[in-house]
Formats: sequence, C-alpha cells, structure tokens
Amino acid sequence: MSVVLPNKFSCAARTAVFESPDPVDFRYLAQPGLPAELRVQLEANRFLVTTSRVSSTVSEHHSMDFVETLLKIPVTVSGTEYLFPVVTYVDHEYSLIRGYLMGFNKLLRSRPEGADPLTLKLSDLDIDFRAAQEPAHEEALPREQDFPMLLWTDYSVGRVYSRGFATLAIEDYERKSLVNLNVIRKEQTIAGQKLSVSRLYEIQDSFVIPHTVPLEDKAIWMPN
Repeated sequence: MSVVLPNKFSCAARTAVFESPDPVDFRYLAQPGLPAELRVQLEANRFLVTTSRVSSTVSEHHSMDFVETLLKIPVTVSGTEYLFPVVTYVDHEYSLIRGYLMGFNKLLRSRPEGADPLTLKLSDLDIDFRAAQEPAHEEALPREQDFPMLLWTDYSVGRVYSRGFATLAIEDYERKSLVNLNVIRKEQTIAGQKLSVSRLYEIQDSFVIPHTVPLEDKAIWMPN
C-alpha cells in the first residue's frame, strides 16, 4: 500500500510535562545526519512526552488504529521556536513508514498482548500515564503546545530524495475536549533518568495532515 496524503486523524493524546533541574540528554536518540545546530539543543531541562491513541486513514479506502509515544523538545532554529519530536515509538508498521517519509524519527515497538496503551517500558523508558481526572478547572496549556512541529529528513528511497527541515502542516483542526489529569504514578523513567511529572493533560481532537512544508532559511534548509 502506497503512502498517500492527505490523511485524516482522530486522536486521544495524553501529554506529560517534565521539568528537571539538570539537563536530560536526548542526543543518543537523534536520527543520523541531524544538523549540529539542532543536535546541541537535545539536552533539555523541560520537555513533553505524549502518548496518542490514534485512528487514521491511509488512503481513500483504508484506515488503521495505532498507538505512538513521542518525546518532544522545545528548540529554536533561526530565531523561531519549534517542538522537535526527537523520537517516536509506534506499534504499527504503516505509521512507521509514513512518519519516516514525513520526517519523524519513528521506531517500531510492538506492545505485549493486553498491555495498557498508556504504558510503555523499554531499556531507558518506563512511562505509565494512567490517571484520574481532576476536578474541572481552567488552566492554560503549556506554551509549547502551540509551537510548530519541526521535522528533519535525510534519505534516498528509490527515486525519492529528501534532506532538510520542514514543519508539519495541519488542516481542519477540531479540538473536542481537554481534560486535566492526576497521574497515578508520579515518577517516570525518561532517557534512563527518574523524573516526576509536573503536569498531565489529555486532548481529544481531529485533523487532516496534507503534507509537510520546507523551511526557507537558506542557512539550514537543503531542498527536497
């Protein structure tokens, strides 16, 4: 099945905000070829981890369900702030391929049968985002939630060559709900370090991904 965009998505995305007094080093998770300008920013005191339960189309006639977990770091490129998904763990092969071609550094991680989709345990990662809903209250989302998603490609597949930065384009966005949550297990393991969740929230939304948009800054962008 070919990768065909646009694709429609419906998501329940649960995001944990982490703040650490000492920088957490994510450089070992970066994909090969990532420019030094970005790699040096992959030591972060503050970052987000999102586990999404997703249903998406893959063509006019086919759809799929999958779960993915993204480690996202705020970065600055040419004076603009972005959110960079340094690595994404996904449990479906098609999402792996589609994400790779779009510029996500995706790794396939199958889940044991019966495993809760809000948990993921690897050698350097042990998260459990199961939670109880907090009483309804108004609270602004983290400012990083609205940052453009920065992507990086560096591959040659058949006749397709892509190398450079791009941002993820989103259309027809609809937020259906926002719930603040009280995580049951406060301490999580991220990049081999024990850290505490400072905030957990879940957004249910839908949107369309039509394509990616190359950055035009000639100092960092290489044409696709």
